Amino acid sequence: MKKTFYKNFIIYPEKKEIKLSSKSRTETYTVKDLYLYLMDVFDGPEYMRYDIPIEAISKSKFKLVNGWTIDPKAKKYLKGNLQEDVVS
Repeated sequence: MKKTFYKNFIIYPEKKEIKLSSKSRTETYTVKDLYLYLMDVFDGPEYMRYDIPIEAISKSKFKLVNGWTIDPKAKKYLKGNLQEDVVS
């Protein structure tokens, strides 16, 4: 995972949203980078009380779960297969 990832994306656990930082650069990342980043963050004690936002479907497919969303602007900087939950 690229070290600059955490500087470019902001996690809002109460709202279950992932957004692009206003200070972000135009660097692109893989969806796997997002997965690794989120799994690392949500393994920390301050985030353990929140639902995990992502799961791996396969080595190259990932899905946002538990009602989490990603801002369309942030999604533009991700390469790969990221599915989102369909809210009914």
